[in-house]
Amino acid sequence: MAEFSGPFDGSPIATQSQFSGMAKRWGLDGVHALEGGNVSLSVTGSGATTVAVAPGRAFVNGFYYHNTTTKNLTAPANAGGAARVDLVILRADMVAKSVTAVYKTGGALPPSLTQDDDTLWEIPLAQCTVGAGSSVVPASNVIDKRWFTDRGAVPSIAGARRPSIKNQLLVEDGKLYVGDGADWRWLATAGVEDSTYTPNWFAGTTAISWGTGSVNFGRYQAVARRVDLTIQLQPTGNPPAYDDPISVSLPPGLPCAYSHRSLFTWTFTSGNGEGSAAGIGMTFPTTDGQGKIARLRYPTSTGNSVSDTPNSLNLLTNQPFNIRANDVLTIDGSYWLA
Repeated sequence: MAEFSGPFDGSPIATQSQFSGMAKRWGLDGVHALEGGNVSLSVTGSGATTVAVAPGRAFVNGFYYHNTTTKNLTAPANAGGAARVDLVILRADMVAKSVTAVYKTGGALPPSLTQDDDTLWEIPLAQCTVGAGSSVVPASNVIDKRWFTDRGAVPSIAGARRPSIKNQLLVEDGKLYVGDGADWRWLATAGVEDSTYTPNWFAGTTAISWGTGSVNFGRYQAVARRVDLTIQLQPTGNPPAYDDPISVSLPPGLPCAYSHRSLFTWTFTSGNGEGSAAGIGMTFPTTDGQGKIARLRYPTSTGNSVSDTPNSLNLLTNQPFNIRANDVLTIDGSYWLA
C-alpha cells in the first residue's frame, strides 16, 4: 500500500499496526507520571525471589497499559559466577496482542530493549541486580529506570489557572510556567530570536555618517523583558567634529524602560595611532527618549591624587579621538524593555 489515511468512512483504522502508528504520535512512551516521587508502576525488590510492580498507567508504542493491582514478577536464579543485571520492562507484543510487565534477564550489562513495530516494543521500568549464585533481589539492588510521559504544556487563561501540578508546564499569554505543587513558577517568556539591525548614529539631532561601506551592525536577542545587544562600528570615512555627544539607536520596536538607566560597556581601538579606551554607555530615557543609547562616557579626573574629584566626559566624533577609517568602536550590554 503506497498511501493510507484514516479514519474515514470506508477507510477505518482496521489493524493494531495502523492504530499504533497513529496513536504513538499522540504521546511519547512512558509511565503516566510527572516526577520521581510518584510511585506509578514503580518496582521494588522483596528481598526474596520476586520484585513488585506497583499499579499505574503507561503508553507503550501507542498502546495503553493500566495495571490496577500490584504485580509480582519472579527473578530467575543466577547460576553464574558474577552478578547479573536485569530489567523490568513493559512489553507490547503484537502477536499476543497485549502489553504486560515482564522480567527480562541480562548479563554483565542490562539487556537491550527490543523496539520493533511489527513484533515487540519494550520500555524500561527498573534495573535489578541479582548476585552470583543467587535468586534474591534486595530492595537496594533495584534502580528506577521509568520513562515518564504526560500532557505536555497545558494552556491557561490569566486569572483562571488550574491548581498547580508538580513538574507540569503551563502556557499563558506567551509565558511558560512550571508547577511546584503549590504554585505556578515563571520559567520563560516569548522573546525575539537572534537578529541584526543597522544602528543609526547621532550627534544631538544630527545624523552621523561614518562613510560608504562602513561596518555598522547591531546584533540582539530578547528574552522575556531583557535585551542583549552588541554594536560594532568600523568607519570608512571621517565625520565632522560635532559638539554634541555621540548616541546610537537601539533595536527597532524594543525601547528601553522609562523608569531607569541601563548600562553598557564600550571599547575603542584606534588604527591611526591614537591609542584605545573603554567606558560606559547609558540610556537617558527621561531626557533623550527610549530608543537609543544616549551617552558614551569615559572616566577622567581633575588630577592624579586620591583627593582629586573623579568625573566622566562624553565621547564625541572628535574628542578624545578623531574617529575615522581604520578605527573600531564596540558597544556591548543589555537593557530592560519598556
